[in-house]
Amino acid sequence: MIEIAKNILTEQFLCTHCLGRQFALLGYGLSDKERGEIIQNALVMEYYEQINSDEKISLMIKNISKCNNELATKSYQKVTKKKIEEEKITCELCDGLFDKLSNFVAEIKQLLLKEDYQSFLIGAIFPAILIEREDNLRAKYGITTGETMKEEFTREIGKSFSDNTGKTPSFDLPDITIIIDLKNNKINIEKRSLYIYGRYRKFIRTIPQTRWPCWECDSKGCAKCNFTGKMYQESVEELIANPIIKITGGSGSKFHGAGREDIDALMLGNGRPFVIEIQEPDIRSINLKRIERLVNRKAKGKVKIGQIVITNKKKLQHIKGSSTKTKKTYRAKITFEKEISSEQVTKIAQELQGAIIKQKTPQRVMHRRANLERPRTVYDIKVKKTGEKEIEAEITGQGGLYIKELISGDEGRTQPSFSSIVGFNAKCYQLDVIRLHYID
Repeated sequence: MIEIAKNILTEQFLCTHCLGRQFALLGYGLSDKERGEIIQNALVMEYYEQINSDEKISLMIKNISKCNNELATKSYQKVTKKKIEEEKITCELCDGLFDKLSNFVAEIKQLLLKEDYQSFLIGAIFPAILIEREDNLRAKYGITTGETMKEEFTREIGKSFSDNTGKTPSFDLPDITIIIDLKNNKINIEKRSLYIYGRYRKFIRTIPQTRWPCWECDSKGCAKCNFTGKMYQESVEELIANPIIKITGGSGSKFHGAGREDIDALMLGNGRPFVIEIQEPDIRSINLKRIERLVNRKAKGKVKIGQIVITNKKKLQHIKGSSTKTKKTYRAKITFEKEISSEQVTKIAQELQGAIIKQKTPQRVMHRRANLERPRTVYDIKVKKTGEKEIEAEITGQGGLYIKELISGDEGRTQPSFSSIVGFNAKCYQLDVIRLHYID
């Protein structure tokens, strides 16, 4: 190590950070700057007696002195009886980057002055020339004990920023990610989305779960959508998200539901789990009770939310991936093209109880779903006759079971179905989701 350091410093000027970084894997509990200072001092003491007699050693001591090393300065003056000329000199490896750490910290503090966050992560984009220089240096001197310049730079900025602000560095889920772009000389701030979990109930049959763009004009606005860019002027997503966006100052939102009900279906019972993702929020410290009251007041009679808590992306992934592991209970009102007998009603219940349904992707959703056959289970079914051609059914099925197609048969794409069992057409004219099971 000492020999390598001597050879480096007799040929070029390296700052204390860059010198110490070449030996970052040697020892523990030191910063690269501290490690560099120790190596500098060791070199001064090792070659003290050769300062006056060896030109290369003299140059090395001068280079060390110019890193504000007091031992090198005093030793050189003691031996040579000369002063080292004061001159501004820049590290030949980092171009003085590590002299500007405090400037970067001050700029980041200013950028985040009005941001609401508790944790952060520092990242950096480095110019290729700095990376190449260090690679060339290590190849030339056979150095295998160093860490990258980027690792030291981001770590030192992070430590200093944390000390200055009291904020916590996080490598997992930081509220704010700070990217120092050295290639373009700018600092970019990325705000982690705010995730809010809850359950919603829907009480009207005229709104979709998510915003439905107008396909006629591709959301640009036309006569068909009344120049709004939307096929439906409201959605569950917008009724929940808009008040939250206003409070948090977010730039937008994404709605993630544990499945979805049809536009004309109610969502009742214990409600459908959802995660609302608020993008780039200015405010993260929010009063959830206040948000719940505000959403429910503005969406009164249409949508109601409850059980809301701050969550994370893992919860989102959980509810999106748990569809087939859940059970959903529906209440369906059904009409037949012919009069239905009590025996036929009983037969429907008997044949569908516990049945495995082979269900191809329904024709009505073929435009957005792959054409696959999916087996789904009917766990429980209760059926009662309500008119000559009408029945009411309460069906508990596996998540992903299309109930309207279970009833109609979808021209044979769902087998068995209400229609196939009785031998003539059945149609669901009213559908409610009355309970979701095993979702939390």
